[in-house]
Amino acid sequence: MTETGTRYLPVSITFKRPEWRQAMHWYKNNPYFYYPYIFASPFVTGMNKTRDVDFPEAEWITADSGGFQISKLGKKVSCLDVLEWQVTKIKANVAFTVDVPAYAYQSETDNLKYYPEKDFNKYMEVSNANAWTAASKLEEYKNEGYKTQLWAVIQGGNYTDMMKWYNHLTKTYGEFPGYTFPMWSSFNPAPQQDWLSQLRFAKEIGTNFHFLGKCEPLLVAVFAKMSHKFKKFYTYDTSSAAMGLMMGKFHDPYFLSSLSYTKKNVEDQVKFDMQGHPPCDCPVCTKHTNYEMINNYYPLLLHNVYVRKRWNDYVNVLTQDDECFDDLVNKLLRMQPVYQKNKEIYKEGINNLIYEETKKSGGIEAFF
Repeated sequence: MTETGTRYLPVSITFKRPEWRQAMHWYKNNPYFYYPYIFASPFVTGMNKTRDVDFPEAEWITADSGGFQISKLGKKVSCLDVLEWQVTKIKANVAFTVDVPAYAYQSETDNLKYYPEKDFNKYMEVSNANAWTAASKLEEYKNEGYKTQLWAVIQGGNYTDMMKWYNHLTKTYGEFPGYTFPMWSSFNPAPQQDWLSQLRFAKEIGTNFHFLGKCEPLLVAVFAKMSHKFKKFYTYDTSSAAMGLMMGKFHDPYFLSSLSYTKKNVEDQVKFDMQGHPPCDCPVCTKHTNYEMINNYYPLLLHNVYVRKRWNDYVNVLTQDDECFDDLVNKLLRMQPVYQKNKEIYKEGINNLIYEETKKSGGIEAFF
């Protein structure tokens, strides 16, 4: 069966604090809700984790390769070491190839992540060779009965660079059943980091994609619309639920603002009703008072996961209708001040992305 729609994958993080480790278990049956999807990473989740022991109730695991950590932090593992963990230990449904990001050795302050062409070419060749090495080894694992699919990482901050990387990969080594790339934020106005340009690349390739690391409401709505329109399967991840846990914050249930319920906020708000409930009707908040939410990591993180799950479910239904999708985009562009300056540009770009005829159709279907 070929699946369409978007799927939200919360990042599983291994914390040192025991109470935070327990809070990461949204994928286990709990008193609130069950969400059996996970995004695992060798250096964030941990290469000591296994599906049978640590994630027995998970229905879906996508396993990152840790390419950035290997390049930037000097982790001493090979692409085959990572593949062994992805396939035989975590038993991922989908695994990503080990890439060398073109900006991995740039300055920490270089927020725009510019990269010289010679570096881009060098890292592209190494990354694509890693992809081929892993794909060859995966055939051996398949003969042993493992069913993991290998999706290739594509790097590049814009359509042109990404297409160059993709063409080098596929002309040298062949197609993969799916691809992934680091997604630029829709909040970033820099033309060198054009998220619409990146999504045009995904549209023209015409296969299944995972969008790494970004989950703004507007982006998720566009992901969902593209998936239904082009009959492809898309996933995306975010560690924001865990970041909310570490910072003592929880997400606004309707993404209208960024609410914060830290202890300091409570001390500053004399009229804060400690026995009242947070302004949210999710199955977590309705069972806890404000005091319990800010002093208990487990429901706080589950709330964060739930509201992102709920938004994903909502847009997957709503975006199947063109008129509803257009209305939703208009509302989201009006709601966020960061979009105001380029609102018409974004609106035109989204319309072109969704409704203009695709130059390249088809692609390899992924069967699940």
